Amino acid sequence: MRVIVNPRAGRGAVERGWPAVRAVLDEAGVAYEVTVTERPGHGTEAAREAVRAGTRFVVAVGGDGTVHEVVNGLMSAPPTPETILGVVGAGSGSDFVKTFGLPADPAEAARHLLGDSLWGRIDVLRLSYLDPAGAPAVRWCANISEAGLGAEVVAIAARMPKWLGASVYRIAAVRGMIRHRSKRMRIAMHGRKARGARTDAPLGDLVVEATASMIVVAGGQFFGGGMRVAPRANPGDGLADVLVFTGPKGRAARTMSKMFKGEHVPHPAIGEYLATRVELDADSPVLLEADGEVIGTTPVTLEVVPGALAMKV
Repeated sequence: MRVIVNPRAGRGAVERGWPAVRAVLDEAGVAYEVTVTERPGHGTEAAREAVRAGTRFVVAVGGDGTVHEVVNGLMSAPPTPETILGVVGAGSGSDFVKTFGLPADPAEAARHLLGDSLWGRIDVLRLSYLDPAGAPAVRWCANISEAGLGAEVVAIAARMPKWLGASVYRIAAVRGMIRHRSKRMRIAMHGRKARGARTDAPLGDLVVEATASMIVVAGGQFFGGGMRVAPRANPGDGLADVLVFTGPKGRAARTMSKMFKGEHVPHPAIGEYLATRVELDADSPVLLEADGEVIGTTPVTLEVVPGALAMKV
């Protein structure tokens, strides 16, 4: 097992919780190596090197940003059919693990690394987009990617004091909605509507043009410190849940307050789709985030890589 630890995640929560994780592994007699990340991107490098060295089981200890780095390392290695992802979520958000019901306590989460139980294979999103310098770039996303308001909220939250904890997202959401301006967007998908259609309905090419505040493409269900933005998402069904948010700001504010319980859908101002590929563009660049990290802007193409990784639970 290669354990990749980000000691700075969760305002130092990982550094404080790591001794308990190590104690669980040592007591179980597990053979493992540890990489403590020292800089942005170090988790990606360590995960890629681990897979190329033949490591089968790679564990991210940290928040969603740590998971994002590790998954990008695994996918760029690339992974083998035997590659397994484990996560001990201890960051300020740690939304990725919520879909799988993994505990927030580091020691309890570490016990889920033991034994042979797997959730199954999870899908990963491959994003082709423009980086902040305007150059073409590729990245992988394990949980949720957003364009528009959601990405702007992430950018605002990143500049706020870390001592605010998970509440930083709620405060940033209020500030984001005050500043946000919706844009005319074009969403081309290979998919189908998620509601009002048979579950076995075939996928096809469809185009949605709308003045939208936010586009969500989700493999997992949670983002933004516990908001259940895609309550019906299944990380292993080979399909991304796509939500297109339209309507005025006031309606968006009322809708966002319902997200923590996943009660914002169905809603006439939220289009719901399932897709294997999404192409998003707008009249001017729209900010883009993946797994809680602002990465660049549109135009972006998001493709589902089905069953990319085995997930330990």
